[in-house]
Amino acid sequence: MKKIIKLVSLSFFFLSNLNIVLSQSTETEVEIRGKVFLDINKNGIIDKNEKRISKVLISNGIDIIETDKHGNYTLCIKKGQSLFPILSSKYKLITKQNSNIINANYLFFHPDSLIDVHKSYDFLIQPNVVKNKFTIGAIGDIQIDNSEELNYAAKSIGTELSNSNTIDFNIILGDLVNDKLDLLDNVKSLLEKTQTPSWALPGNHDRNVNNESAMNTVFNQKFGADTYAFNCGKVHFIVLNNVYSTGKRNYEGRISADQLLFIKNDLSHVDKKTTLVISQHIPMYGTKNREELFKILEGYDKVLILSGHTHVVSRHVFSNGNIQEIGAGATCGTWWRGEKNSEGIPEALMQCGTPRGYFVIDFDHTDYSFKYKVVGLDESKQMSLSLDSNQMVANIFGASDSTLVQYKINDGEWKVMKKNRMVDPYVSQIVKSNKSKIYPTLNNTVNPLRARASNHIWTAEGDFSVEKQPISITIKAEDKFGFSVQEEFLLFQ
Repeated sequence: MKKIIKLVSLSFFFLSNLNIVLSQSTETEVEIRGKVFLDINKNGIIDKNEKRISKVLISNGIDIIETDKHGNYTLCIKKGQSLFPILSSKYKLITKQNSNIINANYLFFHPDSLIDVHKSYDFLIQPNVVKNKFTIGAIGDIQIDNSEELNYAAKSIGTELSNSNTIDFNIILGDLVNDKLDLLDNVKSLLEKTQTPSWALPGNHDRNVNNESAMNTVFNQKFGADTYAFNCGKVHFIVLNNVYSTGKRNYEGRISADQLLFIKNDLSHVDKKTTLVISQHIPMYGTKNREELFKILEGYDKVLILSGHTHVVSRHVFSNGNIQEIGAGATCGTWWRGEKNSEGIPEALMQCGTPRGYFVIDFDHTDYSFKYKVVGLDESKQMSLSLDSNQMVANIFGASDSTLVQYKINDGEWKVMKKNRMVDPYVSQIVKSNKSKIYPTLNNTVNPLRARASNHIWTAEGDFSVEKQPISITIKAEDKFGFSVQEEFLLFQ
């Protein structure tokens, strides 16, 4: 008899817990209600003198609705989605999570359960000074693998961004960590310490590959959302997680059907004369269904795409020049590898011959211009130069196939340089030193570069054997897509 009672009790316990599991798995969405209001005194409640704001866009990453005349909204949220506003430039979000990584303040709905979710959520905003001229940093792969590399990042890109007084906000283009998700909190804290606001998106190494049904859950728990949009001045920004899973660890560049619908819904509120900036991890040229996106973008004359992932700097043009992509390279360079500099940080020269760095983009109303920024060096450092008696080789870090590159010696005439697909001379030196076992030296790691051609090298042939006097070589590079740089080199030959 006692055995029967225990069996019944056990069955009741099992069924009770089964009901809980079933209720969690069958409740696939909840209805969220809330309001948007100007919280002037930042006390979190709407006071008599504080205005409710109508026509504010609220989204779940697919659907987009407007607040009514009383500032109210109602929107259904599914498991794994995020709730966020798409504010006009004249408003800014009051960050409830107290993070200057803006999307970290969005509301993420964990895919395990929606039962304990608050069914009401208000967005608190304040008036914002509209800046039609502003500057952003496009920050590629920080890709931290351990505490030592976290220190490298803090001493280099972290310190530089902390001391910058020219960048209004950064866009972090994915691969914050190198499959070590427990380090995401550290990288988040590092970015928050810079004081400059940031927006972040995940890369293929920021996914929880042990959970195929919720690979981006860990990232979204910490960073709020991985697909969203926002405005600054006369520029509209769309941020996408385009790392599309094709298996536990396998992936491809793809924009999902939900994301395409989100973009279509989003752009229905964006004037065709607006400049668009689309940020993602995997480059657009490596995104399999990019033509589906390009069809949605038809009618927008100026679209800039920012990407990371490849650990090389590159530029590409699509749709007859209306769409330009900047591959930002990596702030970790070649995965924090190679001989250390005077500060104990690996040089980690990238395969294309570009030092660790990022892009700085200046917006002026709907126009923009940009330059590459080497971490730790003056902003004038835009290229490297290699010279022997018969050939001059210039690696122009931010240049493309459309760039005109010219040089002059001393006060001579400008002469055109020829684009040449070849291995960067400094990369060749490292490859040679690796093969001869000169590198790595004691307490350093090998930079695993190969003899692979760079896509932004120009050469000039001639007699450069000037003796007994310094020569001045000035190189300038410019194109119609917003890139214009010039640098002078003083050399003894």
